[in-house]
Amino acid sequence: MSKKDAYVEKAQAKINEHAAKLDELKAKVKVQVADQKIEAHEHIEKLELKLDAAKSRLTEISNSTEDKWHDLTARFETLTDECGASFKKFFGK
Repeated sequence: MSKKDAYVEKAQAKINEHAAKLDELKAKVKVQVADQKIEAHEHIEKLELKLDAAKSRLTEISNSTEDKWHDLTARFETLTDECGASFKKFFGK
């Protein structure tokens, strides 16, 4: 085998090694992306529940009498604060 042939063989082995590492990296990224999607969907479901509860509470406030509406606002404020905190924590915004 000539030096050139040996060099090409060695170079091809390096390429093959790097290609295998790249395939491994792609597989890891796919798993991470899938995990992040699952986590995001779970978080979104929780936020939707809180937002629905806040909407219900606002309806209660709207339908309440003038002397009772203020008593209902604390839970509404808590729910909307929790939604805001969740957005900041999970989505960074």
